[in-house]
Amino acid sequence: MEFKHFEDNSLNPESILRNIVEIVTGMVSLIPEIPELEGMSTTELYVFLFSATSDKVSNGTLSKQLNISKAAVSIATKSLIKKGVIKTIQSEEDRRHFYIVLSDEGKSLYKKLLKAFEDIFNKILSLLSKEELSNLQLGFDVMVRLSRMLNEYKMIGCC
Repeated sequence: MEFKHFEDNSLNPESILRNIVEIVTGMVSLIPEIPELEGMSTTELYVFLFSATSDKVSNGTLSKQLNISKAAVSIATKSLIKKGVIKTIQSEEDRRHFYIVLSDEGKSLYKKLLKAFEDIFNKILSLLSKEELSNLQLGFDVMVRLSRMLNEYKMIGCC
């Protein structure tokens, strides 16, 4: 397969995909061993993390953003509600709609996760030079921008 963006083919789809997989698996391995998280399925973890880092979200939003079927999101949210880490609130604008937010227990779990993640990340980041840290931040910014561009591309029906 030929990737036409670079003449020397130094950045090709297989290389990009391999790097993405390595980054994702590496980041997932950084999630600290917290018993409440270990009992979650991957979908539940995604729903929990997306709910924790976003304002009120709906099942539809989760389905689109996480690229997971509405049925799978519904199963995950029901399980997380049962576990007590999320809850639903009714929309004030439209009583037919409900949003997913963290419960008090979920907020506590997220704070615990964030603190443990911060401790781990600080240890790792302390091994990098200022230039590497600056490049890392720039890399994160570019990756977020790329992710948003891919989502926009997907939303207009191009793939």
